[in-house]
Amino acid sequence: MTQQALRTRPLRVLQVTTTPEGGDWFYYQVVGLARRGHDVTAVLPGEGTLTERVRTAGVRTEIVPLSGWRPQQMPRVAAAELKLIRLIHGLRPDVVHTHLLKAAVACRLATLTDRRALHVNQLPGAAHLRNRLLRRLDLATLRRADMVIGSCSDFAERYRRFGARAVATSHYGFDVHRYDPATPAGPFRSEFGLDPATPVVGMVAHMYPSKLKAFREIGIKGHEVLIDAVPRLLSRVPEAHVFIVGDEFVGDGSYRRALEERAQRLGVTNRTHFTGHRTDIPHVMAALDVLVTPSLDDSASGASVQALLMETPVVASDVGGLPDTVQHGETGLLVPPVDPAALADAAADLLLDPQRRWAMGRLGRIRCLERYDAERTVADVERLYRTALAGRNR
Repeated sequence: MTQQALRTRPLRVLQVTTTPEGGDWFYYQVVGLARRGHDVTAVLPGEGTLTERVRTAGVRTEIVPLSGWRPQQMPRVAAAELKLIRLIHGLRPDVVHTHLLKAAVACRLATLTDRRALHVNQLPGAAHLRNRLLRRLDLATLRRADMVIGSCSDFAERYRRFGARAVATSHYGFDVHRYDPATPAGPFRSEFGLDPATPVVGMVAHMYPSKLKAFREIGIKGHEVLIDAVPRLLSRVPEAHVFIVGDEFVGDGSYRRALEERAQRLGVTNRTHFTGHRTDIPHVMAALDVLVTPSLDDSASGASVQALLMETPVVASDVGGLPDTVQHGETGLLVPPVDPAALADAAADLLLDPQRRWAMGRLGRIRCLERYDAERTVADVERLYRTALAGRNR
């Protein structure tokens, strides 16, 4: 194939993930590539809200149940691997692009039978690196990938050090224009009986109960850190209210109950509100004076981006890709992870300085519009595809 054809013709792209729920990062990339004229097939592990969204958007979907690590799941996963291999052989894609570790490993194994496609791995998170077995599995198969795309600069640097064959950085994007700073705060605040002057701090995140040893005491999103910070926050800003928005992504509800009991033991339940899952996130963000993201490990953090798009400053842990989104002293404040006192003081400092909050929020929106617009991030991914394919052809 000529270099000119590689630069212009539509590509056949197989996008693979192992979650059927959530996954805005997958949805916007898959749909964006299809809208740019590429022949996209999305592979998901089963039916779910993400699967339905992708299908409704008109993207061809295939169900391949790759998810699962337990020994009793291996026969089903092995059958799914064979189905994936047959799918790759049948579609003959130019690019196989995976998201999440299980999808990456499955497609790396598939390269043993077919090396024609460009194999690209992109990870929305790197928590698996805290687990010895999963880390070894990732690194042992890493060289089978032609390219690793870091969804933040920190992830890209980690995989560069690990010896990936080629590494690039491209943030996941989404519909940034959904978030308008003019969205009224009243609907959410009035629901909880709060007036416009009440200081409000919020955290917006799924609750992830984890069996990984690194996150048994404190979950990966750091909900416990925020709860532990509330007493100190109230000592400095007595009239403040704290909202924990989100619920268990998977699980039986026991993790959320443990978090609620933690707040009860600290005596802060009258100022700490667990709202559960919400679909009105722009209104939630509009009602917050400060968003906190106390993660132990994270990529660029969709919630932090959404808050800044609403001109709400962010206090975040100085880990992973969060510094890509929150520039310390400019669009928010960075604090050490697992430090409730530092989190409380940073949030209180911003609550007590409206002018500083306003300036941080305005600058944050400008930068996030530039960096996280799905149209731009999808164009970046397409450019990476074409450059790599042209290099391989040469």
